[in-house]
Amino acid sequence: MKILLITTLYPAFLNQSKIKVSYAVHFFAKQWTKNHEVQVIRLWPSYPGFLKLFSKVRESKKYDFEESFMLEEVNVRRIPINKIPKIDYRNNDINAVAEKIIGSIRNIPDVIICDILNPSIYVGEIVAREFNSKLIASLHNSDISYLSKEKNYKKYIKTDYNVNKIVFRSSKVEKYFKEIYKGPKNESDFKKILFGIEKKDIVDQDKLNRKISESKKIILTASSLKKLKNVDVLIKAFTMIKNRNGYVLKIIGDGPERKRLEGIVDELNCRELIFFEGEKSRKEVLNNMEESEIFVMVSSPETFGLVYIEAMAKG
Repeated sequence: MKILLITTLYPAFLNQSKIKVSYAVHFFAKQWTKNHEVQVIRLWPSYPGFLKLFSKVRESKKYDFEESFMLEEVNVRRIPINKIPKIDYRNNDINAVAEKIIGSIRNIPDVIICDILNPSIYVGEIVAREFNSKLIASLHNSDISYLSKEKNYKKYIKTDYNVNKIVFRSSKVEKYFKEIYKGPKNESDFKKILFGIEKKDIVDQDKLNRKISESKKIILTASSLKKLKNVDVLIKAFTMIKNRNGYVLKIIGDGPERKRLEGIVDELNCRELIFFEGEKSRKEVLNNMEESEIFVMVSSPETFGLVYIEAMAKG
């Protein structure tokens, strides 16, 4: 089967930091390549030049051009789409990007999966009509926030008639969508697909037995250091434990909150017990999980935290 994935939630260039973008959808695409032909279109916001005063825009401009690359086994193409902050994507820009995709497709896709509704589903609808492809909408928690605004719902529902199936990242997303949705679809049109891990990532029984018998005295968290991860809550909770009994807290990850979090640790005089490990590869994170006794993350709100499953897999 030929699959075209259109998304804004995907690495946009080689070696893009996991702090800046989630690789979760990429892990799906990588699995699909084992049995299917996969092409990813990564839509990239292209901001007006007069906004270069803002660091986010300056950073975005570095990749404000079309580029194709292979990310592991996945063929990815980055295509800029005009975007003005706080203003919805214009129809002309959506049409222009759709035409670029149509003009570049070598093999007609059987299925087009649009991950994150705006603008992916509107671009995907045009491409699907051109090639008579099946159209699937993949919804995240952010899509529920998007659809909860009346004007956005009215815009989407016009496209809904051309959407063949809707898949959800979690039961929570499915529940909230059904509360909002007033369209013609029924249960047969919905599917819940949770992210998972490979069996090889699960710790073997011998290692697990040793881990149970030999306390590691390490509490671990691993995430991008941004506000919704609530790492400050974890730090403060750890410092409130009166008898730490030799435990330390390791924080894996980096991000905009790091400097503030380090300041909190200094204020609480806990530098000798709390360690900032910086960004690590997935393999390194899994190894650290295996060497730790407790994993803690109080992230909110999240769609589905794959990292919890990885932590349980490592005992």
